[in-house]
Amino acid sequence: MNIADCVEHYVRRKQVCGYDYTAIAKILRRFARFVGPVEIATICNRDLNRFLTKGVIANNTWQCHSSCLRNFFTYWFGRREIRRIPKAKPKPWIYRMFNPHIYTREDIKRLLTAADVCQRAPRATIAPETLRTLVLFLYGTGVKIGDALALTVADIDFARSTIVIRGDSLYHRRSIPVSADVRRMLRRYSQHRQEMNPESSGAFFLTVKGRPIPYNILRGTFQRLCTLARLKTVSRLHRPGLRDLRHTFAVHSISQWTHDHHLKEKMMPILATYMGMLDMHGVHRYAQLSPSSFQSQLKRL
Repeated sequence: MNIADCVEHYVRRKQVCGYDYTAIAKILRRFARFVGPVEIATICNRDLNRFLTKGVIANNTWQCHSSCLRNFFTYWFGRREIRRIPKAKPKPWIYRMFNPHIYTREDIKRLLTAADVCQRAPRATIAPETLRTLVLFLYGTGVKIGDALALTVADIDFARSTIVIRGDSLYHRRSIPVSADVRRMLRRYSQHRQEMNPESSGAFFLTVKGRPIPYNILRGTFQRLCTLARLKTVSRLHRPGLRDLRHTFAVHSISQWTHDHHLKEKMMPILATYMGMLDMHGVHRYAQLSPSSFQSQLKRL
């Protein structure tokens, strides 16, 4: 069979089964145009390598294209149209240093103090009280930004001091406990929210007009807040950001365990579960950033 005909048959078959396959169809059709009008049985590893390396693409894009092609050829291998499944050479792994900005407690105080000045303009989309609550909520729980903005009124249980985190899918949905300070902060903001938007019952964090806060608006507002707070940055290439509040929560939690003489081996799995991580790799990199990992160097100094 011709490679183009195989692509169209494969896409129609998947769409009949209920899959969208619009983006994947574009990748497969692009591959069919790249190799030309040839039989699918003649496709070899070299064709896949040429297609995947014809331009500079990111690692995630390369993985996506490679996975789509592998599933496509596996489908036709099961129908005996090809004798073997062509495989592309794995892309060399590019190591990226994990170097987040860890806020100090003094930095958090500066951010909260600068919130009033940052949102003083009449056209401000986010109220100062909302911005302060969001910063403290991200710092005090380590929740992802998208999960925080997707939080609804029904997700917060003040009686049990728990919050339901919806996550990206049903498998990431979880319920986490919050401290008494976070509960009081959320209750105070809930009263403020009720006074400003009495008829709103959807998203918990709202704009001045009572709508859910878009991520781009929050990111731009937080960058302006960091500038007004005059936070010290170690490098110009990496400036403080919203995601760094999640990293700061993890590092400060590990530092507090060391101060309270808790065993890291027992607390690390708890932290991973609380933050919604699937493995321990992400937690171990936070342990390397805590001051307890540099005790020998600090003693020498």
